[in-house]
Amino acid sequence: MTPPADLDELERKLRKRGFAQTDTLLHECSECHERAVAIWAISGRGGGRDIRLCRACGDAKSWRSVSGLEQREADPTFDLRKFLA
Repeated sequence: MTPPADLDELERKLRKRGFAQTDTLLHECSECHERAVAIWAISGRGGGRDIRLCRACGDAKSWRSVSGLEQREADPTFDLRKFLA
C-alpha cells in the first residue's frame, strides 16, 4: 500500500503541536490491516488527546481524555487534516 503523500507533513505538524509518538511499535490498522499505525499523544492538566495514524493508508482516529486522564472517549468526527490546519 502506498503511504499518503503528505505523511511527513502530518507528522511534522503533530510534533509542532506538541504531540509525541508514545509507542515505538507499529500496530495493526483496522482499515487496511497493515502493521503501520503510529500512536501520537499529548496530555496536560486539562486532559489530552491520542491520535492513531496509519502510515500505510493514512487513516486517523482520535480519542480525547478529560482532566485526570481517567476516561477516554472516541472522537467520531475527527479529521486529522482539519485538526492540523
